Amino acid sequence: MKKFFALVSVLALACVVGRPVSSQSSQSDPRIGTWKLNTAKSQGSTRKSETRTYTQSGDSVTLHAEIVNGDGSTQVYGLTGKSDGKDYSWTGQQPAGADTSSSKRVGNTFTSSNKKAGKLLFTSTTTFSADRSVMTITTKGVDANGQSINSVRVYDKQ
Repeated sequence: MKKFFALVSVLALACVVGRPVSSQSSQSDPRIGTWKLNTAKSQGSTRKSETRTYTQSGDSVTLHAEIVNGDGSTQVYGLTGKSDGKDYSWTGQQPAGADTSSSKRVGNTFTSSNKKAGKLLFTSTTTFSADRSVMTITTKGVDANGQSINSVRVYDKQ
């Protein structure tokens, strides 16, 4: 009987030790996929519509966004980067005039700092519902023209 318990103990220990260590980079990124702005649930945004698509390649994520503004004009912009706190350049017409963004991830929360010519304009915090079907982006600061930004945009996963 002692041999049996010893064998079970060794096997249990081998299972625990042999299990891969989970890291933040190995967690799936909840942003990946296509998201549509829910204007009814959003506050402080004049956008008629927005579609955001996130794709992943290695540890980099690419955002492609298409906006229809309240006046009917459109904007297309994007960014490819990592959640490593380093600045990555925006492409296209970033709505608030930022030219770089840096982000950090803690669990399923992403915090980004957006700058113009190295000066911080605004920060955004991105969070997700427990089932990852709703993404909320809360943005505070100013745009490149010094106009206040204070918005909560809610997106539904498609």
